[in-house]
Amino acid sequence: MNLLPKRLKKEPLIEAIWQVQFEVMQDVGDVLIGILFSELKKTHPILQWRRLPSADIPALVARGDPNLQFAPKMLIEEPNGSFIWQVGDRVITLNCRKPYVGWCKFKEAVKILTQIIESSELISNPQRHSLRYIDLLRDELAMDLTPLRLKLQLGDYQIKDRVQIRLEIPDAECIHILQIATKAHANIKGERIIGSIIDLETLPATKPGNWDALRAQLDLLHDHSKEFFFREILTKETVQKLNPEY
Repeated sequence: MNLLPKRLKKEPLIEAIWQVQFEVMQDVGDVLIGILFSELKKTHPILQWRRLPSADIPALVARGDPNLQFAPKMLIEEPNGSFIWQVGDRVITLNCRKPYVGWCKFKEAVKILTQIIESSELISNPQRHSLRYIDLLRDELAMDLTPLRLKLQLGDYQIKDRVQIRLEIPDAECIHILQIATKAHANIKGERIIGSIIDLETLPATKPGNWDALRAQLDLLHDHSKEFFFREILTKETVQKLNPEY
């Protein structure tokens, strides 16, 4: 079996996201944001935080709407830094903006975040967590589905562009949720770019029973996500055009 690239010189990754969801606790997000801000300031001294629009939605409304239940309410960021932390009443995320810091640094930041959450004793057991990578193919790789190992046909029609599709694909230990959109618009550091979005979220098939079990699953999610991306989504020709390093 061919080796997977260690990195791509023409990196298509625009954002990496780790997310954890937990059982609803009234106003837990309001308490957690203060704890996280205080703890993260020890290593990130120029942090800023702000309310997100979802913070103004009444709690009863948010809990009754599946689209709002896991919406973050507060955001913490370090100007010109890589990381963004988001907190809601049932969700916490760690986002890594472009340029990606690499898996080792991202995983360490996730572990630190989980240790802060666990030490707060506000959330006893995580319910669901996932690792999500959002990539943007540009220029000649953004014309249609040709760079991907995806073939769509409806009757006699071969479908190659103007695609928006969502798939759930299980493997032995994980579940992959894949969304693909061609001719999609992305705003990266103020630059409006049209390309093909590949949004891959990977979660474990087995829910973690506690925070130690969750941390033990991080490499599993990363390894399965990486293998799925390179072996099942991109063609070999596309990988070569992105200048892989092995």
